[in-house]
Amino acid sequence: MNKNCIFQIARGNTSRFVYIFNYQGLYYNVTKKVLYGNLPYKTISTVKVPTSEIRTYINTVVALTY
Repeated sequence: MNKNCIFQIARGNTSRFVYIFNYQGLYYNVTKKVLYGNLPYKTISTVKVPTSEIRTYINTVVALTY
C-alpha cells in the first residue's frame, strides 16, 4: 500500500519560514524554506527524520523557529 502524506507548518509572524513534511514510510523528508521579500520560497535544507522521532522534531526544531 502506498501512503502519501504531505503537510506543512508555517513559522514566524509572517510565515517567513515553512517546513514541508513528506511521509516516506520509515522517515519523513523535511524541507525547510524561507521567504525573502517578494521572491518565491527558497529551500534552505532537507533532512530525513525517522517517523518515530517526528513529534520530537516538531516540538523542538520547528517550534523554536521564528
